[in-house]
Amino acid sequence: MANRKMHIIVGAAAGGASAYFLAREQEPAHQLVETLGGVLVGVLGGATPRHHRARASSTASQRRARSASRRWADQYHARRDGTENLLAQVLWWLAEMACRLISGALGGIAAGYLSHLVLDATTPMGLPLLA
Repeated sequence: MANRKMHIIVGAAAGGASAYFLAREQEPAHQLVETLGGVLVGVLGGATPRHHRARASSTASQRRARSASRRWADQYHARRDGTENLLAQVLWWLAEMACRLISGALGGIAAGYLSHLVLDATTPMGLPLLA
């Protein structure tokens, strides 16, 4: 039977793997940050509330938000490359990495959620198909 610890481990692995796959064409540092975002979703999104199965997230809105986050990250990267001011470069880099972390987190949500449903199906309460 899956408990909170198992939800966190499996959710982090699923979220990280999904984010890693979605970032496969990125530079290695960017791929690492996005993978970390996917892992964090699994760790922070563990099964805490009772009856947490009732919540779901819209995959389409996640995809749009992830796309926007990546677009912003690319814009911040270009702005960082376009300035010689060291403080501005650091701030643009921080903004870019924050967007990449968010992009990875959004990429890991669906896989993490699916892994939680699979684990929930193994509990005595099961997975109610009609709720």
